[in-house]
Amino acid sequence: MPILSLALGGFLPCFAFNPSPPVALPGDGDRPNVLLILMDDIGRDKIDLYGAGASPPPIPNIRHLAERGVVFDNAWVYQSCSPTRAALLTGRDSNRTGIGSVIRPLDGLVTPLDLSEHLLPEDLPGYRSTFIGKWHLSDTTSPIDHPIRHGFDSFVGWVDHNDFFDWMENVNGNVVQRSGYFPVAMGAHAYRAVRYQQQPSFVYYCPKLAHSPYHRPPASLHSYAGQAQVPVIDHKAMVEAFDTILGRVLDRVDLTNTYVFLIGDNGSPGVTVLPPFEGAKVKGSLYEGGLNVPMIVAGPGIPPGARCDELVHATDFFATIRELAGFGPPSQGAEESISFAPLLMDPASPGARSHLFVHRFPFEGATGLNERAIRTKRWKLIENVDTGECELFDLTSDPFEGENLLVTQPGTSSDELRTRLLAMMPVFP
Repeated sequence: MPILSLALGGFLPCFAFNPSPPVALPGDGDRPNVLLILMDDIGRDKIDLYGAGASPPPIPNIRHLAERGVVFDNAWVYQSCSPTRAALLTGRDSNRTGIGSVIRPLDGLVTPLDLSEHLLPEDLPGYRSTFIGKWHLSDTTSPIDHPIRHGFDSFVGWVDHNDFFDWMENVNGNVVQRSGYFPVAMGAHAYRAVRYQQQPSFVYYCPKLAHSPYHRPPASLHSYAGQAQVPVIDHKAMVEAFDTILGRVLDRVDLTNTYVFLIGDNGSPGVTVLPPFEGAKVKGSLYEGGLNVPMIVAGPGIPPGARCDELVHATDFFATIRELAGFGPPSQGAEESISFAPLLMDPASPGARSHLFVHRFPFEGATGLNERAIRTKRWKLIENVDTGECELFDLTSDPFEGENLLVTQPGTSSDELRTRLLAMMPVFP
């Protein structure tokens, strides 16, 4: 049982931010390419680099990328895909974008990411920006070329039904019926984008693996042929299929002039996890199994085979990519974005963040949980905003959040910890 202590060490009432010197760019001032890859529903349980899940699938290409870059142990996103995608591209908290839960195109609500938002591709002047795959920031009221309206130069994705083998391909707003395994098709588009685009380019690649519906991908992409077709096994096959396709894309990436960011959009779904992960504490929850995701970064100047345990947030990608591209801080918006570029060059250096914060809430007119979570390297608090009920965890001794210290160790110490963590929750205008 952990011993509570009020020696919090590093707790600050706001984000600790110390401006860092500019990161050296490769070559003679040439701006680097950027490839941002967002895995879908792939948590740390499926990535053996984290040693957290039972019998994870083979991921040789992800492992190879890790060998050439930095693996992050404390990268936080949101509990579901739409808020994470909004945070990555805007550098803004869900309270600012209004995207606090999943956008459901057929729910009758108007909930897209507003076109007034300033997105990362709009803040990379001179870059050719391409989006590939799953957008999930629009609904049925949105223009069919929503990514273009948000600053991308080109995009390819799909519309309508959620099927992996028969889909409507959407290229810059032009829709064509397609068949075949669409992750392979999206991988081919990503391959061409990183292979043939002239420098500098920003490619945002979201392949939708390993999201439901759970299925068995083509046999050439995985090693699970003949095994039971249940979500736990199907999901592993889908993760391995993603890794296989990713390998084909990364084979054409030159890490001397390209930064590759790989991160999950949330944890694995409950029906796909095995102990020590719990189905109620993964995707869709504010527990670590839902928020703390795999993250790897490789590229010029980044030490190979490194590890970093500093705190990083989904909103931080905006400022980081701007800095690596040589532009300095974001030109507008991105209020919550803090560059972690210094950690890429020196993973052992102190990080700029003392804590991380996430707020999930339903859209106006919808029902759903209203919860906030905040953590330091050690302590974690989850608050139900509607009821005021809280859970307090010591992540150092209890990484899977099995012991609510407010219940098992009631008293002054746990109450004061709760009070101080609640006081650190940001207030938005």
